[in-house]
Amino acid sequence: MIIIAHRCAAGLAPENSLLGIEKAVAAGADYVECDVRITKDGILILCHDDTLLRTSGNPTKVSDMRLKAIHTTVTYGGQPIPTLKEALETAGKIPMIIEGKGDDWAEPLAKILAGHPGPEPKIISYNERELVIFSNLMPLVEVYANEDHRPIEAIHMAKSLQLTGLSFASALYAPWVYWLARRAELKLITSPMNHKWVVYFFHAFYPHAMITTDYPNRFKHRKKTKLRS
Repeated sequence: MIIIAHRCAAGLAPENSLLGIEKAVAAGADYVECDVRITKDGILILCHDDTLLRTSGNPTKVSDMRLKAIHTTVTYGGQPIPTLKEALETAGKIPMIIEGKGDDWAEPLAKILAGHPGPEPKIISYNERELVIFSNLMPLVEVYANEDHRPIEAIHMAKSLQLTGLSFASALYAPWVYWLARRAELKLITSPMNHKWVVYFFHAFYPHAMITTDYPNRFKHRKKTKLRS
């Protein structure tokens, strides 16, 4: 079972924070997932929403803010908003799954990863255009498209665009969807699942899907298995 710490273990620390990464690493997560957005001055920071309203009360769009303003923002969780470079350094030997949010993240992300000596991350996004741009720049890095509604169309799209795989909403999983994705040689990631019995039940039916959770500590004593393509 491959465990991914969603939003840097959002159940254990404020989401997309360095503290969360530390908690995820301590809990034995196989991957740490984070969301990235580009600032006005071209820096990738960890942030899920297009504004900071939910996390700090600031309604300004991240794309309209410079890094200096980001660094002086006080979040409700009390944690600073880190850059992607800081997140990669904090994760150390634990690989990250980086979700590109919005537009214009592909090229700056490729530049950061080209100079990153750590383990190779996986890239996911709803933005297929940016995924293709990134994949052309770094063809050896795995890329996954997010999909919440139409699994069959997504499988055909991912195959045609030569993506590595798909990050499906958990509700989309069914034996025939799983079979079709596996037949197309696509790797699979789930949306967050936090209840232990749900995760173990799901894993029994779909053993090759990587499990995303806010609480990687709940699966610390799991038996790890290698994914096969």
